[in-house]
Formats: sequence, C-alpha cells, structure tokens
Amino acid sequence: MEVGASKSENMDMKETMKKECLTKEERQAQYKILMDTALLAGEIMLKSGAETYRVEDTICRILKTSGLETAETVATVTGLFVTLSDPSIDAITRIARVSEKQSNLSQVYEVNAVSRNLCAGAISVEEAYQELLRIRDKKEYPTYMVYIGIIMTSSFFSLLFGGGLLAFMLAALNGLWIVICRHTAEKVKLNNFITDMLSSFIIAVATVLYTRCLSNSAIKETIIVASIMPLVPGVSITNAIRDTLQGDYLSGGSRAIEAFVIAACIAVGIGAGLALSTALIGGSLL
Repeated sequence: MEVGASKSENMDMKETMKKECLTKEERQAQYKILMDTALLAGEIMLKSGAETYRVEDTICRILKTSGLETAETVATVTGLFVTLSDPSIDAITRIARVSEKQSNLSQVYEVNAVSRNLCAGAISVEEAYQELLRIRDKKEYPTYMVYIGIIMTSSFFSLLFGGGLLAFMLAALNGLWIVICRHTAEKVKLNNFITDMLSSFIIAVATVLYTRCLSNSAIKETIIVASIMPLVPGVSITNAIRDTLQGDYLSGGSRAIEAFVIAACIAVGIGAGLALSTALIGGSLL
C-alpha cells in the first residue's frame, strides 16, 4: 500500500508540475503580447511626431498593467528599447528601429486613447493590439488633400505677411511646385533634405521669373517667405524644446540638429536659386 501511495503521490506531483509549467508558458505568451502592444504604440507615436518623453510614458503605462517588477523603456528619435522582467518570468526585451517620420497628431491622440482604455481595464490586451494595428494602417487623408493643404498653406501665408491677391496666386503656384517636387521625390526615393533644398531652389527661381515678367519685384520677398512655410520644421523645433525641458537632452539635441539641417537646406536652396536666376537674367538678389 505504501508503494502504491508513493507512486500515486509521484504522479500527482508530475501532473502538478506540468500544469504549473503550462501556466508559466501561458503567462509568458501573454506578457509577450503586452510587450508587442506597448512597442507598437511607441512606434506609431514616434513616427507621428510625438515627443520622446510622451512615448516613454505611454509604453511604461501599458507595461505596468502586467503588475511585474520591472518595466523600462528608452526612446530616442530613431529607436525604441523596451524591457519587461520579473523573477517569475523570463525577461522580455524588444528593440525597434524607427526611420519614418511624419506630423500626425491625430494618431498620437488615438494611441493615447487606446492606452488609457487598456490601463483602465475597458479593453483587453488583444483588443488594444488590434486597435493599434488599425491606427497604424489607417490613412488619415487622401494624398490629393495633403497636396491641396500644402498649396493653401503657401497662398494664405502670403496674405498673413501682407501680400495682395497677386502674391496669393503666385504663392499658390509655388505651392504647386512643392507638390510636384514631393511627388517626384517619392517616386525616385529622394532624401527629405534634398527634396526640401530642391523645392526651395525652384521656388526662388520661379519667384524671380514671376516678378520680372510682371515688373513687380516689391512682392518677391513676401512670395518666397510664404511659399517656404510648408517646408519649415515647426514640429521638430517644438519637440526639441519640449524634450530638452523634460531633461531628455539626447532626443532634444537630435531634434534640434534635424531642424537646423532642414532650415539650412531651405536657406541653401533659396540662396542658390536667387543667385542663379539673377546671374542669368540680371537684377539684384533681393
């Protein structure tokens, strides 16, 4: 009887260990899904132009819903480093490279909404992940509306800077040149900095030709300044300041350098365009 009892106890212990092992695997799988959800949220926010401290805060809030001991993240302008660990599980670490960038505050808002709902328990991790996939793949506006927005930005800034109807129309035409440059750059895979420089160059040359043909050089500066407004790195400058004030000097400095390089490309393009056009058709630079 004792031998039979010992065999029965051994069988019970094996079954218990098997169940515990299965439970641990299931928990590990759930934590991996949570990690993927947090990482996807961070990628979307970083690509959409969010500040790095906001990205880190969102990722950490999502990871802390696990109740584990360690949930850490480091976000830079070009990448994410995320880790989730606890004595009860094998540590999970993810690294993601983020190279694409755009200004899309709508996606930042939507990701924050998903994060709040997940942390409040209103949705499950699986539901949050599927919602983030939808946000990532969603196209906010058709391409033609983006192009119309660029043209309208250039034209209406001319009115803001004191230009009249003529400056409005010519700035709109320069906005069309920006659209053509961007569309062409997407086809041939040009660097964004080169695209901005080329756009500025064309704007300068075209504006000199407009004003020379119309014998109205007084509006040249207004048209040029208004036309380059869609190219100005306003979001990068703002995020650089906000990251720096939050103590994230690496990301703040990186964004500041990016904004400086963009501004330098615009200035070089305008300067080269003015110098070339005036050299060919005469007149003064300003």
